[in-house]
Amino acid sequence: MKLHETRKNTNSLHVATAIIIWMLTGLFVNTYAQTYEEARNFAFNGERAKAQQICRAILAKEFDSDVALLLGRTYAWDGKYDSSRVVLNEVLTRNPEQMEALDALSDVEFWAENYDKAIAYCDRALKKDPTAETFMYKKARILHGNEKYKEAVSTLENLIQQNPAHADAMKKLQEYRLDVMKNSVKLSYTLDYFDKAFNRDPWQITALSYGRKTNFGSVIARINMANRFGDTGFQYELDAYPKISENNYGYLNYGFSQSDIFPENRFGAEWYHNFPKSFEGSIGMRMLYFSSSSVDIYTATLGKYLGNYWLSLRSFVTPGTDGTSVSGQLQMRRYFSDPENYLGLRLGYGVSPDDNRNLIDSDQKLTLKTRSLRLEYNHIFKHVWIFNMGGVWGNEERVPNEFSGYYTFDISISRLF
Repeated sequence: MKLHETRKNTNSLHVATAIIIWMLTGLFVNTYAQTYEEARNFAFNGERAKAQQICRAILAKEFDSDVALLLGRTYAWDGKYDSSRVVLNEVLTRNPEQMEALDALSDVEFWAENYDKAIAYCDRALKKDPTAETFMYKKARILHGNEKYKEAVSTLENLIQQNPAHADAMKKLQEYRLDVMKNSVKLSYTLDYFDKAFNRDPWQITALSYGRKTNFGSVIARINMANRFGDTGFQYELDAYPKISENNYGYLNYGFSQSDIFPENRFGAEWYHNFPKSFEGSIGMRMLYFSSSSVDIYTATLGKYLGNYWLSLRSFVTPGTDGTSVSGQLQMRRYFSDPENYLGLRLGYGVSPDDNRNLIDSDQKLTLKTRSLRLEYNHIFKHVWIFNMGGVWGNEERVPNEFSGYYTFDISISRLF
């Protein structure tokens, strides 16, 4: 009996010991998981010193690549690039093909303006996976930061050829091409034909513009020549797109004319911002001055890239003594293998001060009812010639309560150099 009881007590002791060990092990693992998660929360909430303290405590017990990556990135966010390199290179020493470490180190060198080293890390990752879009896109941005504009454009073109739905690459390629081709000349022609009013005198407008990319942004000078009712008038405009920061740019416009066909003076100003997840928004105004009156117009846009598609909604609000006039445009583009190759659709309601074909020669024009549908096609040839053509069907008031259908054809050719 004693032997049996002894064995029973021994087995009970073993079971109790196992349970205690299991509980302690589970508690340690759970505490580790919570501690690492706590470090991440501190890091992404801006309390990086606390996050770094926790990471160092974990690494003092045992090396963990996830913890080391978090520590290295927080050092980089604080501008402690040497400390970041030490930690991240330890990750690469243990695992030379760790893509997250290569990603982090390319950021460190990019922010430290060591562009060649940053590109080397991207190339190292692309050697392992030539289709890695993250590194292709990052490499293009680094090349652009190093003023290697042609290489940056080529990298983005390869990325878009691989994935035409890469919205960020589409946007950057449009921007970077201007750095390669700093000059552009554009000639456009628009013809309006009306069903009822003025059908014996189609309206025409021809525009010639020259654009130049500068360190401060793009500048465009333009001459508009319009023919209405047998009269010919000229307008002279200057557009500027000042670059404010990585995700912000502006739009400024001034135009003047001595012809009654155009406003005597026009001003425009708008601020654009690129939001996360491929959203873009803007807010601004237009000011038109006529011989006997003036008008202020407020405008805003919201745009979104959805794979190969781009959607944009713009509104115009015009306060007046007779009430507030509201107009808007819904625009959609379907991109193909290049941001300059697309089909476009635009639905419009009301009068737009930015529509070249609908020349506003008085403030009363802004309250007239208008509906329109526009289709367009844009294509780039040999990376330097851009061809655009479009057609519009619409119905509008030419004078109050007198409606006319109209048809518009427009065509333009641009040369980049």
